[in-house]
Formats: sequence, structure tokens, C-alpha cells
Amino acid sequence: MVVVASAKDSASPFGKKLAANDKKTRDKAVKALGKWISKKKDFTHLELMKLWKGLFYCVWMSDKPIIQQQLSETLSSLVVKVPREGVMDFISTFWETMCAEWNGIDRLRLDKYYFLLRRFMSYSFRMLKENDWDLETIDEFANVMINGPLNASSTQIPDGIRFHLIEIYLEELEKAVDVAQSGEVPTAHILQPMFHLLGRTINGKVFKMVAEEVFEAILKKTAEGDGEDPDLEGDANLTVFDKAEGDDEDGEEEEEDKDEEMAGEEDNDGEEDEDEEAEGDAEMDGEDMELESTTFDYDLVGIKERLFAVGSDKETVEQNRRKVYVLYKAYQDFCPPEEDESEGEEEGEDEDE
Repeated sequence: MVVVASAKDSASPFGKKLAANDKKTRDKAVKALGKWISKKKDFTHLELMKLWKGLFYCVWMSDKPIIQQQLSETLSSLVVKVPREGVMDFISTFWETMCAEWNGIDRLRLDKYYFLLRRFMSYSFRMLKENDWDLETIDEFANVMINGPLNASSTQIPDGIRFHLIEIYLEELEKAVDVAQSGEVPTAHILQPMFHLLGRTINGKVFKMVAEEVFEAILKKTAEGDGEDPDLEGDANLTVFDKAEGDDEDGEEEEEDKDEEMAGEEDNDGEEDEDEEAEGDAEMDGEDMELESTTFDYDLVGIKERLFAVGSDKETVEQNRRKVYVLYKAYQDFCPPEEDESEGEEEGEDEDE
């Protein structure tokens, strides 16, 4: 919870020490910070901004890869030490600081800050996990990201941060969760910032990256885990909506190819039967070895429903709307509605009676 700042509150006891030239001074300040922050519940915005400014330059002053990584790990782990009352403000001011300082980072220092962003996202997801994936907490976190580094329209957000977060979002989420328990995670809720970008961004590169790195990636991961073709519609070099644009042009050629394939299949039936028997034996042997799924269990139905909501939202950017519906269709094809199946079963029971 952020409270109104007083002259006494605004004086951070760590700012100067965190940015000190002497490494020992910085290390002591970071160690003391961990103990102090775990007990403090009320933060002023100014206090947090001064704190993160000091931490930003603490990372700036670290000069060896191992030291940089250890420091990023330590600073990011503060997310799970901050009391629940203040953690969202702590996360929000981190991103506010990163966005404000980003364009001043020289090329040689960028990698260590990218690593810091990655570790911070990892611990943010761990924080959600420690709160038992509470939907209210997830919504608060999503709002922080939507109003901060994953805002679709703000010119204050550096593209480098926005692109990096899109790229690592799924990866860091999956690392925070045991695959066996992934089905219990409300992934459609956690992806709210990505739905926001799909609907509101006017940057074609951002839209394409979200579609490919997040929503198509989920389908491909799931398809691979199910032993299906991960290329969705056959061409790994095309996105889902690129393929949709080419469907009309390819329709006539496909009809001609089908006729030729049918003629060839009749000649090869005997050979294929033998091959299928051999493959069937191999699959039976493999099934015994794969007792547990290693695929992250995303809420495909929930994601499908939210894609439809984005596509039908009147505030969705018009140039994005059709492409969002194409993504929705891909999810719809991948997971047929359960309601239709249940209705079919009920009708069958009625007929039997």
C-alpha cells in the first residue's frame, strides 16, 4: 500500500549505499535491505522510487558476469519477501524505474539488465504461486503490467523492454510451475497483458510477436505434447494469420493435388498397411515409457474464450480484429467445444429411452 510521503519517510536509508563505488558497501546495503523490506508494509511512492533508483545503479556498478547474475537474483528475490500489502507497488515502481532509465543504458551493459528483467519476471510468477494463484492477486499483477511495461499505447515504454517481456513471458511462467500441477494454474488470467496487447496495439511488430511468441507457441507446445503436427497448418514459416490470407489462393491448387494423391494412394495401399503395422508396434512400446506428460497444460478453452472477447470488443484496433479471430479459430479447431459433445450425448440417451 502506498501512503502519502513525509519528509522523514522520503529519506531512503539505502539509496547512496546501494550506488556506492565500493562493492563491500553495496553488498552490505543489499543484505540489510532484504531484512528491512520483509518487515515493512507501508511504502511511499517516493520511497520506492528512490530505492529502485539506488538498486538500478547498484546493478550498473557490478562489473563481472557472476557478480551481476548473483545480484540480479538477490534483488529479484525481494519480490517474494515484500509483504503482500506492498508487493504490487514494489513491482510497479521497479518497472517504472526500468522504463525511465532504459534509454540511458549503454550497449555493453544491456545484457545484465535483460537478465535482471528475466529474473524479476520469474520471481513475480513465483509470488503468484506462493499466493496460490489467487485470481484477485493475478488481476492486480496483470493491471500493473498493463499499465506499465506491457502497455499497448504508451510512448514511455521502450520497445526493448516490451519485446523482451513478450519473448520470455511463457518461458518464465513455465519455469515457476511443476508440469504436473500446471493444469491448476489459471493461465488465461495470467495472459491478460498479452490479450491487452493483441487488442490495443497499433504496432504491427508487437502484434505479430505476441501472436507468434505467445498464442501460436502455446498451440505448438500442446500439439507437440500430444504427438500431433506442431506446424498447425503445415508451414512453420508462416503465422496463423499469414496462412489464412493465403488460403483462398491455394484452394484451387489443393483440389488438383487431391485428385493426384487419390490415384497414387490406390497403388500404395499394400505397402502402407505393412508400414502402419510396424509403426503401431513401435508406438505401443513407446506408450509404456511415457507415463507422465511433460507438456505444460494451458487452459486452451479459457484462452479461446478470451480471444473471442478481444475480437468482439469495440475498443479492439480494427486492423487487429480479423487476425485475432483467426487465432480464435485456430484454438477453436484445436479444442472443439465440450458443450456440443455433451449435448450430443444427451440426445443419444434420449433416443435410447
